[in-house]
Amino acid sequence: MLIASFAKPVGMFDNFFNKAVAWATGGEFCHSEFIFTYTGEEFEEILQGVQGHTFLKNKFKHYIENNKINICFYVIWGDTVSYRLLKHTHNNPFYRMPNDTQFKKLQLDTTMQEEEKMISFLLNQCGKYYDYNAALGYWLPWRNSMTEYSRYFCSQLMLTTLHQIQKHREHNPASTTPNQLYKILS
Repeated sequence: MLIASFAKPVGMFDNFFNKAVAWATGGEFCHSEFIFTYTGEEFEEILQGVQGHTFLKNKFKHYIENNKINICFYVIWGDTVSYRLLKHTHNNPFYRMPNDTQFKKLQLDTTMQEEEKMISFLLNQCGKYYDYNAALGYWLPWRNSMTEYSRYFCSQLMLTTLHQIQKHREHNPASTTPNQLYKILS
């Protein structure tokens, strides 16, 4: 199962910068990320086709709750593309499944084969830096749509990933904010 999660500038995202981002991009969201949910067995099978990521392969079983694993792929200001394993009961909100007061979540219609391709792509993007210039210049008309970038901002990463499974290709990831992506996916 795949969820597109959209953060409001409240809770752990409650700061002036995130409020300004939501306002400047014409909506209620300041950040977006993907959350994949599988049974432990399904996720172990997916990881068999993944090169590297030894830490993830060795530690994911510690994050299984009710035979489910939740992995979130994201990039936030000042960081690199990464993933985190989420629990429903974690004491740190960053590692907790998003709640309905701070996030809007959309379940996406994808097949297991499409999700495996997306996870493989996302794992290959891990470590790429946040793209400050693109995030600040998303509105510039000459920003090109590409199948992969050397840097990302959050919604750009998500839409580029969806392009890998031939979805929403009519939209340019380099010019898509979290608020625009929410409208595209809902």
